[in-house]
Amino acid sequence: MRKRIAIQAAVLIAVLAAPLVLMAVPRAVVFSGPTLCIFKFTIGWDCPGCGMTRAASHLIRGNVDLAIGYHPLIPMIALQAAAAWVWFMLRRVGKVKQMSSRTLNYMLIGTAISLVAVWVLRMALGSLPPV
Repeated sequence: MRKRIAIQAAVLIAVLAAPLVLMAVPRAVVFSGPTLCIFKFTIGWDCPGCGMTRAASHLIRGNVDLAIGYHPLIPMIALQAAAAWVWFMLRRVGKVKQMSSRTLNYMLIGTAISLVAVWVLRMALGSLPPV
C-alpha cells in the first residue's frame, strides 16, 4: 500500500513539475538551444511534432497565438495530456474503470493521423518552424 501511494505521489509531482520546469527554463534556451530531435538527426527532416516544445512553452506562458504558430495541434495535445493525467489519477484511486484497449488505440491512432496530416500540410505550405 505504501509503495502504491509513493508511486502516485511521484507521478503527481512529476506531472505538476513539468509545466513549472518549462516556465523556469529561459526562453533563450528553449528557442535557440540545440536540436534534440532524433528524427531530425537520423532522417534530416523536421518531424511531425516539430515545434511542439516551443509551442508548449508559449502555451504554458499564456501565449496561445504564438503556441499555435509553432504547432497548430498543441491545444489538442495539451488537452489530451491533461485528460490522460486526470484519467490516470482517477483510475489509481478506483473512481473509473480501465479504458478499453480499443478506445485507447482509436485515440492514439487518431492523434498520430492528425500529427502526420498537419506535418504533410505544413511541409507542403513551407510553414514548419525553423529548427
